[in-house]
Formats: sequence, structure tokens, C-alpha cells
Amino acid sequence: MNTIIEALSIPIILHAFIGMLFAGSTLSLVGVIIIPLHLMTMRFTLMHVGLFGAAIAIAFNLSPTLFAYFFVVTISLIMGLLTRDKKEKASSIGAFFMTGSLAGAFVILAATNVPAMEVFDIFAGNILLMNNIDLFLTIFLGIVVILFFTITYREIQLILLNPELAQVLGVPVKMMMNLIFIILGFSVATALKLVGALLVDALLFLPAVAALRISKNFFSTLLLTSLFGFLTAFLGFLVALFFSLPIGASSALVSTLILALVYLFAYITKN
Repeated sequence: MNTIIEALSIPIILHAFIGMLFAGSTLSLVGVIIIPLHLMTMRFTLMHVGLFGAAIAIAFNLSPTLFAYFFVVTISLIMGLLTRDKKEKASSIGAFFMTGSLAGAFVILAATNVPAMEVFDIFAGNILLMNNIDLFLTIFLGIVVILFFTITYREIQLILLNPELAQVLGVPVKMMMNLIFIILGFSVATALKLVGALLVDALLFLPAVAALRISKNFFSTLLLTSLFGFLTAFLGFLVALFFSLPIGASSALVSTLILALVYLFAYITKN
């Protein structure tokens, strides 16, 4: 315990801890929308887009993290404009960007002789590199996500229930889908920096999967998702500090364990 307290007294670790907790509690809410709309594959598309942005940046001696962030957010906006409210079209557009981004990244690597591992470092993530600006942006994005769910609470429920019915009832479905893609882009880009591309699911999606398994209504789904996201970040960070493990991997392990316990609980209560 003293080791953890001493570690948190170091500003860089404290910033990372606060950022991780805020991201886990808020960005995880995005999964509540993405999973029912069958947009889970979009995360793979955005990860490959981030890889492409990082490859371009390294080739021109620029910031790979900044370019990856920019490319992910930009392409998510473009996909939102192209797909609108059609899930089937979203899959095909996502495949287009994913394939093109991966091909573009390898072409750049071959043409500029950039070591592949420099580009693939983005898949690891390093929350301990979080500075004051990164912390502010993470908290700001978390607040935006909360406000989005608060302001559009009824509209989101209608879209998840039936997009066509929502359109008839006057919900601006196309605009809402654009906003969803934008928020997804910012959330994935932030998670890339926090835990790395390979562990994005641990922060953004597994808490929502667990919540959807046992929740009774939309409100309880949001509360449970936020709780599971918080526990993923909190326990994952503490486990990493205590056992000197990578924070992202520890968080992914905790998130997976939470999901397993939820499935076990649901099975026991059902039988």
C-alpha cells in the first residue's frame, strides 16, 4: 500500500491515474451505443487509420501520436457522413478505409525505409506519457460524452430501439449518427494513447458488454457500464503498480475478469 501511495505522489503517475479513471468511467459509455448498432468492427478500421497516420508522421519526422489522433478523428467524421444511418453501408465503408489505411502504411514503410516497429509502437500505448494537456483533453472528452448522453437520452434510446421509427417520431437520426461516429473517433483515439490499440476493447467495449448482460433498462446499463469502466481503470492501474506490470495489459485483464464474473453471475441467477 505504501508503494502505491508513494507512486501516486509522483505527478506523472498521478496524472495518468486520474486520466485513466476518468476515461474508464466516461468513454466506456460509448460502447452502450456501438454494440447495439453493430459498429464494433469500426474500432478495427480506426486502429488501422491510426497506424496509417503514424506511418506518415514518422516518415516526415512529425509526431506519430498527434497524426494518429488526427487521422482517426477525421476518418470517423468522414465515415459518419458517408454511412449515415445504414449499418450495412457502415461495414463496407469501414472495410474500404481499413484496407486502404493498412496498404498505405506498408507502402510508406517500404518507400521511406521506416522501421515497422516504430509505427507499431502506437499499438502499445503509454499512459505515463500523459501531460497536463492530455489530461485536460481526456477530462473534457469525458464531460462531452456525459453531456451527449444527458441531452440526447431519449433520442439515443429510440435510435437503438428502431432507427426508422425514431426518424418518423422526429429524431434527427442522420445528425445523431454523425455525432456518434465523431465521439467514437475521439474515444478510440484517446484510448489508443491510454492503453494502446490492442487493448482498446478493455476500456471502451467490455464494460458495456458486461452491463448489457445484466442490466434491466437503459439507465441501469449506463450506470453499470460506468461502474465497470471505473473498476477496470482503478483496479488495473493498482495491479500494474503493485506487480510492476504494463497498465494497459493489467486493465485488460481486470476488464476480462469483470466480464467473466458477470457472465457467471447471470448464469447462476438464471438457473
